[in-house]
Amino acid sequence: MRSGGRNPLGILPGVDALFAMAMALAAVTYGNSGRMPNGGIHQFLEMRITILNAAFAGLFMLAWSYCFRALDLYGQESQGVLRKLGRIAKGCGAMTGLLVSFLYATHTTGPSAQIGGIFFVYVFVYEACRVIGGTWIAARDPQLVLILGSGRRAVKAWREIRTRYHSTVKLVGFVDDRPVSEMAPDVADRYLGTINDLNDLLLHNVVDELLIAMPIKSCYGLIQRAIPIAEQVGVRVVCMQDTYATTVKMSASHNRELFSELVPFHEHYVTRQAVKRLVDIIGALVGLCLFSPLFLLVAIAIKATSKGPVFFKQQRYGYRRRLFGMYKFRSMVEDASELMAQLEKHNEATGPIFKMRHDPRITPLGRILRGSSLDELPQLWNVFLGHMSLVGPRPMSVRDVSLFSEAALMRRFSVKPGMTGLWQVSGRSAVSFEQWMKLDFRYIDDWSLALDFQILARTVKAVMKRTGAV
Repeated sequence: MRSGGRNPLGILPGVDALFAMAMALAAVTYGNSGRMPNGGIHQFLEMRITILNAAFAGLFMLAWSYCFRALDLYGQESQGVLRKLGRIAKGCGAMTGLLVSFLYATHTTGPSAQIGGIFFVYVFVYEACRVIGGTWIAARDPQLVLILGSGRRAVKAWREIRTRYHSTVKLVGFVDDRPVSEMAPDVADRYLGTINDLNDLLLHNVVDELLIAMPIKSCYGLIQRAIPIAEQVGVRVVCMQDTYATTVKMSASHNRELFSELVPFHEHYVTRQAVKRLVDIIGALVGLCLFSPLFLLVAIAIKATSKGPVFFKQQRYGYRRRLFGMYKFRSMVEDASELMAQLEKHNEATGPIFKMRHDPRITPLGRILRGSSLDELPQLWNVFLGHMSLVGPRPMSVRDVSLFSEAALMRRFSVKPGMTGLWQVSGRSAVSFEQWMKLDFRYIDDWSLALDFQILARTVKAVMKRTGAV
């Protein structure tokens, strides 16, 4: 089974601890700024990089991760701002005490108390920005959870979501085969259907997680029916802590979490995703700078040859079926969207997509832009903002997705959409919808950084040959 959702911990504790260690070093350096040797900061740092100091650095980072995990400052739990600041102050105070104790124990020269004060201010401000800022971001895009079950455990899960996770997790509803008459009133009001309805529910509702809130032993058959349906859609399957712990040994780091992943989360996958995002940012910045003169020339040509704006912005479905505004150079007449309904009967494609080789809405310049793929260049801005990746499945329009008839097709939204992908380098418009979806799923299943670079290289060749461009 694949996990398609976000991991609440991931590599964050390690990165956080590394950053804290860097701030400890900065505080020690700043506190000793008046005592620098003649060789300057480089000689000062060389004096302090000893085996003892290196061992303490490792211990310090481990202690930092443990301390902030124990204070639940990496989880999704909703807390008041003052309560969060109190926990942050407690964690930063404990780690400041550890640092100062080490400085005194090793008879380190310099004002240890002053260094401790500087370090506390550094890390408190940083952690406050990280925790509160992260909660604000999560509240803008909460996890959407569908609960499997309607009994005591489901009621408990619903209560936990309302009280502890209300700003970061939102309930979609309940699914169970029990009669509605046997359910609690607040569960019955949000009841959506049976296991047999799950496929349609996941097709027509945006769901990030399927939370199993029923006894595994007595409801094993129902759970086994639900998991494959969620898996084929790319919905992450999670289980309530008390239910999950009866069958599988849990990691201690999840003890305070309501949700526990049913499938082990691979840390190396998170690391590769972080590298992919870094490549996207660098690639987008380089592309925007490199093609900026071309942007200006295309903009002038569009304004000179047809009425309307330079850029065309359309709502597309992206990662986790969230809508975003995708940018392109305008290649059609100004009222192209209004003319779409009149052209539906001329659709040459099978499936939910629209394709018309001689679309009358495309301007003469637009045909050149599309044939050379220059109309796609503004999506570099979408990549920079994080809506898209350089490589991934093509973002689809609201019109196309609304015509999907199979919930399994929704798995293509379990990764970020891309400017290019296997579809673009395999024929593009010459590829049928069924082949297109197979290519998307192949990319999702076989994804690696090496595959991304291979597709980018093939994209250059495809653009030069104008393969499948319409």
